[in-house]
Amino acid sequence: MLRSYRTPGFLLLLTLLAPASADAQVGAGQVTGTIIDMQRAPVPGATVTAVRVRGGAVRTAVSSSSGDYTLPVLPPGEYRIDVELPGFRPIHRKGIRVETGETIRLDFTLVVGALADATTVTADAPVLRATASLGQIISEEKIAALPLNGRSFITLASLVPGVAVPPASPLPRISGGRPRANEYLFDGISVLQPEPGQVAYFPVVDSIQEFKIETNSPPAEFGRFNGGVVNLTTRSGSNEFHGTAFEFLRDEKLNARNFFAPSPAVKPVFRRNQFGGVLGGPVLRDRTFFFADYQGQRQEIGRTVTSTVPTLLQRQGVITESIGGTVPRIFDPATTVASGGGFVRTPFVDARIPLERMDPVAVALLNRYPLPTSAGTANNFRRTAPEVNDQDQWAVRLDHRFRNNQDSVFGRFTNFRDRFVPVTPLPGIGVVDIFRCGNVLSTTCPEPRPPRTSSTPSPKPGAATSSPISPLTNDRSARSCRR
Repeated sequence: MLRSYRTPGFLLLLTLLAPASADAQVGAGQVTGTIIDMQRAPVPGATVTAVRVRGGAVRTAVSSSSGDYTLPVLPPGEYRIDVELPGFRPIHRKGIRVETGETIRLDFTLVVGALADATTVTADAPVLRATASLGQIISEEKIAALPLNGRSFITLASLVPGVAVPPASPLPRISGGRPRANEYLFDGISVLQPEPGQVAYFPVVDSIQEFKIETNSPPAEFGRFNGGVVNLTTRSGSNEFHGTAFEFLRDEKLNARNFFAPSPAVKPVFRRNQFGGVLGGPVLRDRTFFFADYQGQRQEIGRTVTSTVPTLLQRQGVITESIGGTVPRIFDPATTVASGGGFVRTPFVDARIPLERMDPVAVALLNRYPLPTSAGTANNFRRTAPEVNDQDQWAVRLDHRFRNNQDSVFGRFTNFRDRFVPVTPLPGIGVVDIFRCGNVLSTTCPEPRPPRTSSTPSPKPGAATSSPISPLTNDRSARSCRR
């Protein structure tokens, strides 16, 4: 009996969001600028405060002697920027949209006046590109509104100029590069596996805040790749509880018949059910927040594979059928004699190998092959069966803000389990089970499901019988962690 042992593994992403400009564009954005007075002289000591509209996060900075300030590592979202200094009118600027990997420059001019007076500006800020990099943001609104076949956010990468998703490829081609030559950052952490280009997992679509694709000349903080950068930010909780639930269903009974298929033909099996939901809210109001997501998939798709098995005559030791346009000659090794400095053998009579001359081990192996379903010596076995791909994925994210409103910390735990049962060329060959926890990948073979009905014919009475090939076990594990 085949037994399965799951390799335990986890990756807890714990990142301290300290005000370091080197990390500003990796998993967040930043606001920078200069503060001057009416005589265009720099104003030092002004307090600049960024207040996130959703969640109430607060970040402050003080202008330097040259009037410059920087608010780094701001989570993506809409902000209000306040500038205050005794003796000058406060300034409140609303509608500031901070995006992943972007630097926004906001310059302020202070006017002498009382603190009771205030200047309020409502407008989006122009984006300043601090480097020569090119890229584009795919916002949360587009992710939620555009249809996705299979619910993979990678499909939306084709909205960015210079990015294409090749057919049957799960990864995009950025600026003409190979799909496996890209870097993938989720909340500033690389999720690439040791095998080039392999991504540990893709987040649930409903848990994505936004993502940016750097298509050309990315900044220096990105490295170890020669393609583009997919920089993704996941959602976090806020002071209010929010949640959604979803289910997407596809079934062959709802599909139209193929126009070129015969009228009584049975529709191929196609059953996909994707379901789940997300929930976020406060643990400690204004301090600690959580966000959780889950997505399950149950999928069966009918696949037809073709392979080559021994013919009925070959099973009986009769080698008279053409192979590749030529009928092979089978010589009896027991008749080998020396002749003229070489060796000669006598062909079997009527190209038939006597059954008593066959090795018992070879006969036992031969009987494990199924009978052919069509004539010929090549591509003579066709098998149709459902290809199973069942997935379960969940993640929990915790965010905490310290009382100084300058430092924050977040942790995210992700578990992804993918059970994939392909339609093998011959019946009864292995089951592949893939476990992904964060950046940990392991492959084991679980207990096989009860066999499903397929189109493999039953042996005829009196003919050689076939039994399924023993399942093969393939265990491997790979780990990747960015420190």
